[in-house]
Parts: sequence; C-alpha cells; structure tokens
Amino acid sequence: MITKQKESAVTGTGIGELKKLILYNSGHVWGEVIYQLQKATGFDIIQCEQIALIAHTKGKATVKTADYEELCRVDRVLKEINLVTEIV
Repeated sequence: MITKQKESAVTGTGIGELKKLILYNSGHVWGEVIYQLQKATGFDIIQCEQIALIAHTKGKATVKTADYEELCRVDRVLKEINLVTEIV
C-alpha cells in the first residue's frame, strides 16, 4: 500500500517521466547551430550535425530524451542564440 502511494506521488508530479527536447528548423547559420548543440548537450560534432540536418530537412528533430530538469538546462543553452525549441 505504501509503495503504491509513493509510486503515484512520483509519477503524478512528473518526476522521473522522460520528455523530449525538439529543435525546429530556423534561419540560423549552420555552424552556430552545431556549436550551440555541442555546447548544450556535450555530444560530438557528428551527432550535432545529424540533429541539425534532420531539423533542416524534416522541419524538426529530437535533440535529447531525458527528465524535464535536464532538458530545461539544455534548452536554456540552445535559447542563448534564439533557437526554436520545445519540450514535449
């Protein structure tokens, strides 16, 4: 009984739920996007280029899947250069 209450309290607040950070295509310079993705995520350049290419060709790309707090940290760095993002 106590375990079920703890589980519902944790999931009810969204703690531990995985979210996605989406990057949308925008008019930014390619190199700036790659640099900012690397700065925000710590990913290598190849992975950042792949994310940017998907966002460019398909209109949006998933940058990272993680808990909300981690995505907010990454999102703040991406928004330093006004990249268009959304956490879903």
